[in-house]
Amino acid sequence: MTEQTILKNRVRELRTRLDMRQSDLAREIGVTRQTILAIEKGRLNPSINIALKTARVLREPVDYVFYLEHNQDVLASLLPAEKMASAAPIWNLGQP
Repeated sequence: MTEQTILKNRVRELRTRLDMRQSDLAREIGVTRQTILAIEKGRLNPSINIALKTARVLREPVDYVFYLEHNQDVLASLLPAEKMASAAPIWNLGQP
């Protein structure tokens, strides 16, 4: 059984913190506003180039802007219940 991960992002949060519109961010990185919308909603995983450009414009490390969320149900089925509490910090790598 393999661990499942989902790519998550903080694009909307960081963009609004900088008082940027989707169209502003899109223009800065060379994509459409619809692409930014799809990334923010998690419907589109950006290419490495787009992820790096996005992180640069948002002034944060790429691994803070984009991070992996681990499927805890899969992990829970692999570990005995008494070990889950001690393993929990590992599951949160890359998350706030």
